[in-house]
Amino acid sequence: MSFRRNVLAMLTGTVLAQAIPLAISPLLTRLYTPEAIGLQTLFMGWAAVLGVLATCRYDLAVVLSDTTEEADRVTALVATLCGSLMLVLVVVMAVFGSQLDALSGYAGHATWLWLLIPMVALTTLMLLGTAYASRAHIFGPIARAAVLNQACYASIAVTIGLWGAAAEGLIWAKLGGQALAAATIFATFGICIRRALKSVDWLAQRSTARDFRQFLVYNTPYSLISTVARDMPIFVFSAFSATANAGFYGLTRTVLMAPTLLISNALSQVFFREAVTLKGTEQLPKLTLGLLRLGLLAGAPLFAFCAVWGDKVFFMLFGEIWSRAGHFAMIMAPAAWMALQTGWPERLFEVSMRQDLSFRVQIIADMLTAAAVILPLTLGMDVIIAVAAFTVANVLYHCVYLWAVFRATGFPAASLAQLLATGWLVFGILCLCIGAVRWLSDASPIAGMLVASCCAISALLIGKKLWHNVLTLMQAKDLSL
Repeated sequence: MSFRRNVLAMLTGTVLAQAIPLAISPLLTRLYTPEAIGLQTLFMGWAAVLGVLATCRYDLAVVLSDTTEEADRVTALVATLCGSLMLVLVVVMAVFGSQLDALSGYAGHATWLWLLIPMVALTTLMLLGTAYASRAHIFGPIARAAVLNQACYASIAVTIGLWGAAAEGLIWAKLGGQALAAATIFATFGICIRRALKSVDWLAQRSTARDFRQFLVYNTPYSLISTVARDMPIFVFSAFSATANAGFYGLTRTVLMAPTLLISNALSQVFFREAVTLKGTEQLPKLTLGLLRLGLLAGAPLFAFCAVWGDKVFFMLFGEIWSRAGHFAMIMAPAAWMALQTGWPERLFEVSMRQDLSFRVQIIADMLTAAAVILPLTLGMDVIIAVAAFTVANVLYHCVYLWAVFRATGFPAASLAQLLATGWLVFGILCLCIGAVRWLSDASPIAGMLVASCCAISALLIGKKLWHNVLTLMQAKDLSL
């Protein structure tokens, strides 16, 4: 399949997958308490952390393997690592389950800790299936799995909510959705995984682990730390027993990060494969800059609107109790906009074998991010201050991260600086204009809806033009090949 068809396949599936939870969010916020949504976010945060430990990011090596036999050896290694971690988790939960329950901030709810074990297995299966799909340039099953995941989650969550909204109902819904998605992936690529597990060779696994050790040395701690940093507010709010604020933050992140996840899921695997193919050619930096320009300029109107009208939007959509989440959204909008630009080019570090650089950037940034969240709460400041500090740290991180990507790959840093300056100028002007409309209209809901419509149309028109430019570049690449 071509770059365009691969991206469209992933984009279609991702749009549907993101639309489903967003569409039912107004219903879920009326069926579940902020504490319940906070518990779901905490569960998914820990599942992401354990997912990194279960694979040690060797799943990325499946895509980069030169031969099918080598890819199968990597798969067998990942399966061994996952199985070992699951045994460790069983022991830890059996011995320290009650203590972990108390430390989580959700005392009296221990079932979710045990549900982490099957979630880790299902996540690992999904990652391996996705890796084989990337090798084969077949992305349709991944898109279908994403849609089925969210559809199943929505069905279970609403059903449990209507029956009584158990505190851990959303977690059961997440597990059910992941199980259906994993089964969908396994139906297509299960033959590859079974083939790998049938030829397990312990000596070969040791050799494979050594050959791809850069993923263990750099990608594992990098992914682990970045995952913890991403969910740092959730972990900190829960530890400080601010469980309602954990729920507010969880809803805010779900809404704000929807475009980022949309673009990342649609582009990440496809771009990874294209980057491997185009490595060393002049088309790769052009493709990267084109996609960055698309994300910066097409995303600016939507996030600028959220930065100005976020509180009113959350109040109308989710109910009065969620107004605080709207204030979080206004503060976090610039960071979410920048996150849109870093969700897909991270694989350039693997392509250029410069994971060491991304690791150093991540370590420093995540220490600063952790301090930004923890320090205000320790000093007794309001949670809103911690969210603002988290946002500032994140914006700086994303800018430095993009610079590191360009340095690792040898792309022109001046082009990146010019592009970022243009993006921030556009974002600032849009915020001023939208803010002026809000002030002049006295925050009228009708004015808000008109501005939202204008922002959406602007984003679509800009995105269509810039996407056409990217496709023209890729067509020129295909002709040159």
